[in-house]
Amino acid sequence: MKNLKKKISFNLFLSSINGFYRNYFQTRRSKFGAIHATSRVRFPILIKGIENVYLSENTHILGRSLLITTKAKFIMKKNSASAEGLTVVTGSHPSVVGRLFLDIAADDIQEAKDVIVEEDVWLAANVTLLAGITVGRGAIIGSGTVCRSSVPPYAIVVGNPAKVVGFKFSPEEVIAHEKMLYPENERLELAILQKNYNKYFINRISEIKSHLKL
Repeated sequence: MKNLKKKISFNLFLSSINGFYRNYFQTRRSKFGAIHATSRVRFPILIKGIENVYLSENTHILGRSLLITTKAKFIMKKNSASAEGLTVVTGSHPSVVGRLFLDIAADDIQEAKDVIVEEDVWLAANVTLLAGITVGRGAIIGSGTVCRSSVPPYAIVVGNPAKVVGFKFSPEEVIAHEKMLYPENERLELAILQKNYNKYFINRISEIKSHLKL
C-alpha cells in the first residue's frame, strides 16, 4: 500500500510539472514574432528576444536550447528541426578603440544580423548558429557544429568552424526530389546546385588529390 501511495504521489507530481510547463508555454506562444500551430518547442529552453523568433509550420526545437535574438530575427522555415542543445546568437559586441568590452556589453551595443534556417533542414545535437548566416534548404548540420558562415542547400556540414563534407544528393537528384515536394516557383535552379556541388565538393576532392599527389 505504501509503495502504491508513493507511485500515485510521484505520478501526480509529474502531472503537475507537465501541466505547469504546458500552461507556461501556451501563455508564451503569443509572445513569439510568429509561431505556427504545428510548431513544437520543448522545455527547458531559454529565449532572449522571443518577439524576434519566427517558426513556420511543422518546425521542432528540442530542449536544452538557447536562442539569443534580442536585436535581430531567428527564422526557421517549414519542416525543419533541431535536436537538443541548439544555440542561436543573432548579435555580437564589437571591439571599439578606447572602450572596455564590458562597458560595450553593458550599453548593449551589438552588430546584429538575422539567422535563417531554410526548409527541410536537420540540426543535430549542440549545433551553434551565429549572426548573419543562412542554412540552405535540405542541409544537415552535424552534432557540435559551429556555423559562422552560410551553408549551401542540401550540404552536409560538420566541425568548428563548419565545413562542407558532402551533399545529400547530386544536383540531378535534388531536381527530382524537389519536383515531388515543391511547387515549380519554389524549386532551386540546376545551375545553382551544380555550382555549389562543384565549389564545395568536386573541386575540393581534386585539390586534396593534388595535394596528396594521388
